[in-house]
Amino acid sequence: PALESYEQGNLAQALQTLETQQTDKPDKALFLLRASLYLQVGQVEPAIRDIDKILQQEPNNSDALALQSIIAVVKDDKDKALELAEQAVRHNEKSGAALMSYSYALQARFDLDGALESAKMAVAFENHNGLAWARLAELWLSFGELDQALRSAQKAAENQQQMPRVQTILGYAYLSQFKTDKAKSAF
Repeated sequence: PALESYEQGNLAQALQTLETQQTDKPDKALFLLRASLYLQVGQVEPAIRDIDKILQQEPNNSDALALQSIIAVVKDDKDKALELAEQAVRHNEKSGAALMSYSYALQARFDLDGALESAKMAVAFENHNGLAWARLAELWLSFGELDQALRSAQKAAENQQQMPRVQTILGYAYLSQFKTDKAKSAF
């Protein structure tokens, strides 16, 4: 039920479901989803606790390392962000989460070409990952490649239409092409 709520864009319901979830043993998938949701709503400390629980069980979990990298990017610790993202990719080079964290870490270091290539790899390995497509659209926008941005944003919406981040990027992609009615609808 939590995953279903998440995929429909209802982050609050998904998080509430996960917070009340009872497990007899530590569940990496539960901790990972919950940590991701915590970060999406700006609750860093509970996210860190869940990430730590994952890494205690599996020190090389690429998804947990990717989330740590994103936290480091937000805290402006560019070196740590890059180190964690590289670790995440090294442990699972086909992980969309790892490749997106690497993209953000590279962008934080002003390596936009590298960030774009990492985002392209993320969608190549996880073609149905709407957030990866949204990340790619965001980078295409920064390069002024408006048609590529719109196509990527539309692909993101095809995969995860209800996600607020996907709709926001789609709105900006439409706006960049002066399609204001479609942009309003997306926003």
